[in-house]
Amino acid sequence: MGSDLGEETPSQMPGASIHSEASPPACVKTAEEERASAIRLELYRTIMRTFRALPLFFPAISGAVFFTFTPAYPEPVIVIWWLAIVAGYAEYGLFQRRFFAADDRGEADADRWIKPTVIRYWLLNLVWIGLVPLFWRDDGGMQNLALLTVLIVHVVMASQMAFQLRSIFFSVTIPVMATVIGVCFWAASTTFVALGFACIPAFLLLAHVARQQRAFAVETYNLRFRNADLIRDLGHARDVSEAARRRAEEANEQLQRREHHFRALVENAFDVVLVTDENAIIQYASPAAEKLGLSPDALIGINSLDFLADEQKQQILDKFGEGSFPLEKTLYYELTLPRYAGRNVWIESSVTNLLDDANVRGYVINIRDITERKRTETEQRNHFRVLRALATGEALDEVLSLLAIGAEEASPTGRAAVYLLDDQNDLLTCAAPHLPADFQGWAKTFWREQRDTPFGHAVLAGSKIVVTNLQEDEHGETVTSYTRKTGIQTVWFQPVVAHNEKVVGAFALYFPDVYKPSPWESDYLLGAAHLAGIAIDRRRSEEDLQHAMEAAELANRAKSKFLANMSHELRTPLNAIIGFSEIMQQEMFGPMGSERYSEYTNDIHDSGRHLLNVIDDILDISKIEAGRYVLEDEEVDLPAVLRWSVEIMRARTMDKAQQVHLEMPGTLPNLNADQRAMRQIMLNLLSNAAKFTHEGGSIDLTTRISEAGDLTIAVRDNGIGIPGDKLAEVMEPFGQVDDTSARQHGGTGLGLPITKSLIEMHGGSFTLESTVGEGTIAIMTLPGWRLIWPEDEGKEKTATR
Repeated sequence: MGSDLGEETPSQMPGASIHSEASPPACVKTAEEERASAIRLELYRTIMRTFRALPLFFPAISGAVFFTFTPAYPEPVIVIWWLAIVAGYAEYGLFQRRFFAADDRGEADADRWIKPTVIRYWLLNLVWIGLVPLFWRDDGGMQNLALLTVLIVHVVMASQMAFQLRSIFFSVTIPVMATVIGVCFWAASTTFVALGFACIPAFLLLAHVARQQRAFAVETYNLRFRNADLIRDLGHARDVSEAARRRAEEANEQLQRREHHFRALVENAFDVVLVTDENAIIQYASPAAEKLGLSPDALIGINSLDFLADEQKQQILDKFGEGSFPLEKTLYYELTLPRYAGRNVWIESSVTNLLDDANVRGYVINIRDITERKRTETEQRNHFRVLRALATGEALDEVLSLLAIGAEEASPTGRAAVYLLDDQNDLLTCAAPHLPADFQGWAKTFWREQRDTPFGHAVLAGSKIVVTNLQEDEHGETVTSYTRKTGIQTVWFQPVVAHNEKVVGAFALYFPDVYKPSPWESDYLLGAAHLAGIAIDRRRSEEDLQHAMEAAELANRAKSKFLANMSHELRTPLNAIIGFSEIMQQEMFGPMGSERYSEYTNDIHDSGRHLLNVIDDILDISKIEAGRYVLEDEEVDLPAVLRWSVEIMRARTMDKAQQVHLEMPGTLPNLNADQRAMRQIMLNLLSNAAKFTHEGGSIDLTTRISEAGDLTIAVRDNGIGIPGDKLAEVMEPFGQVDDTSARQHGGTGLGLPITKSLIEMHGGSFTLESTVGEGTIAIMTLPGWRLIWPEDEGKEKTATR
């Protein structure tokens, strides 16, 4: 097979014409040479298909090296190198296109294409290895090692992708590997020298492996072509056999040797080989048919299409009828043999058209059993499809339908149904996508009749049931009349069990004939039922969670409504108490006669004020949660609000000898906000700071304008602080830090939640930062669009931003 196949080419190729005794002319290729050329073309075509992405891959990799590694030469040199790679591989891409165009026309000759390909690979790799001098740096140990690693990976990948032809293999590996080894020795570093020495046996090993792979590939193609040749020769031998009786015994012995060779090859092949006539009637079947449960002798005279389902048969007939099956070409199919010899069999089949061959006048079919592979693929695909539907929130009926469709793919002649029961074991729904439209109605009637029978008890106990005679009268009128009408003979019934061991439904497969499940089909049915149980459990859990959330929401609304109503009811008597206590305190109707009464009236007044504040807070939080708190935006004098808040708190802070510092920039804009809300926010923050700061402590109130133009107001104290794990809790209504040092200061736990809600209603944000024993910082940020600057200064701020 020339320089590329070497010793892999057999010295005598079977299948040569039995009557070609004279040597052919030098200008005419022998059958062996034609086969060798065809094998070279197949090997070359494989390489070209494998390297189809090279025009994109190498420019991308070289570009990545350019942007990742530090070059040793100026950037223009690197760009020129990269453009050379792009240009080279662009030309190679055009070269590929010319080859595939010629191959599609049937004009490709490997001998004409291999040498130009080898030259291109040498040139492209010589340009590619230019990355070593371009990126090799004396101080770049890791980068240099990375460069060599890239080239070594290149060699390894190329050896596995271009092993088919020796000349191409060497053209894509030797330049790069020689560069790696040469650079390693040139670097004179112990590590690189060791790497260079290691690369030599490694490359020899790769070459040896490539040689074995090449030999295996050659033998594989050789076997394929020899099969076709031998089959063709067998047909020719049949025509010649009558004349051979009148010939010398030598010709007869030669024919017998050739036939023996063919049978030894075909009968020991792993795949099943069938030879048919032009009508697809089987004329020969190899002994390997036994592996599929088919008797070779019984196959003779049978139409090969009769083993297929009607839709598959029609698909193949349409293909042949279109005239799209050229002579000497091979078509590939994945098909099912519907329960031949008691089981479903998936096959991978190749059909070669030899109608134009006078010795065959038919088709050669190679068949391989791929049942186990297809079962695994089907099971994984169906499980993934169901789990994806669960993850994306598909409706339960849709999920159950996907389960049913998956079971039908695993058992093509069956039709699946998934039943769902409610808490009272009544049939809730039935997913049966490919059963008759009236099946669900019949199923409800059937379950209503059978639930209290031994069948129903067995199902509710979780027992698997297989019935193969549904059309017999013993099953009752409801069953027999429907199964006879729909042609159902067998049912496999697998209960679906939830995580609490309760049966919540069933998985059923119906068949038109008597059919018992194989061990794999039983396992699949059990797995599908388990998956259905998971789906049902998950959807019901989601429904329970949704109901719980709705109930919680209703309860929360009821609570807010109750608080709003109760606050109004409590305010009226408290106003009266406060009014009367003020009359007594001011002695509007004359002296009371005793100082103790004055003390009592003060207590009544203070308590009433405290309760009124509590009720005001409850009313505010209730309005906020009920969405009834309406902001009344107006232009607010921010500096005045801040000074007012400090002055209001001065009496309380002076009682504890606390220092309050107010820091504002020279120019502070006004706010477009609710003035009452802003005062309440500031009083809440300063009140909290004073309440939780020791005597003699300090409170700092600072304001600033951020670079983004937002307003930030911070209240800092050096009080007792808040534990980090309690910061979220104190922001919730009625939330307080649960320790003795905090509870002694009292409070309802509504101040911070109200403050946070009011700030957020203004479009701002509120955060707390605190350290126990060091103090707390409360930070309010309001968006810049709420700031009202003086006209001239506002234009300047806007231009700056």
